[in-house]
Amino acid sequence: MPVKTAQSSFRDRTQEFQSIAERLKKSVSSGPGPNGPSSSSKTEEQRSGVALQSEFNRRASKIGFGIHQTSQKLAKLAKLAKRTSVFDDPTMEIQELTAVIKQDITALNSAVVDLQFLSNSRNEGVVSSDTTSHSTTVVDDLKNRLMSATKEFKEVLTMRTENLKVHENRRQLFSSTASKETVNPFVRQRPLATRSAANASAAPPPPWANGSSSSSSSSSPSFPG
Repeated sequence: MPVKTAQSSFRDRTQEFQSIAERLKKSVSSGPGPNGPSSSSKTEEQRSGVALQSEFNRRASKIGFGIHQTSQKLAKLAKLAKRTSVFDDPTMEIQELTAVIKQDITALNSAVVDLQFLSNSRNEGVVSSDTTSHSTTVVDDLKNRLMSATKEFKEVLTMRTENLKVHENRRQLFSSTASKETVNPFVRQRPLATRSAANASAAPPPPWANGSSSSSSSSSPSFPG
């Protein structure tokens, strides 16, 4: 008995599927969809975030190195300020180094403020909480280091002022002592010379100081006539 082959009815919808997929692809790439920004926008934001992170790291590294150099200058200034010699005071070197450190601290303060602004601007974008926490920690650390350097600078200047007062007192003391030592030494000997003359006049005269006639007559023997 012949068996009829069952014919299943179907429709080839391959082209329709490809057409729909192409339209979806174009719509996704052309603009934001209903659930958020497109992939191209996300890529652009990621690139921008990487660029900001790189700039942030570069500035932070530069500021940190600047604070390190300023700390070395402060150590040198403190060493100079501790000198207590009256005649070997490095005034010019201290003044020049003080002016340089002041300029460094002013520039570093401005740089830290700019870094803080960059960190805030970057944190307003689409960044992770770890990135935000890291940038905040870096900025706070640089602020604390700069504050410590500024405090040390003020302490060194205070020590320098106190040493200058000590030097001035020593100069005045030395000048007073030197002026006393320049007095004519012969002036001090006059009372001694006068006293010696007085002592000499008060001493009993030697035997030969008396008159020769009286001494001869009193001591010559008498002969009978």
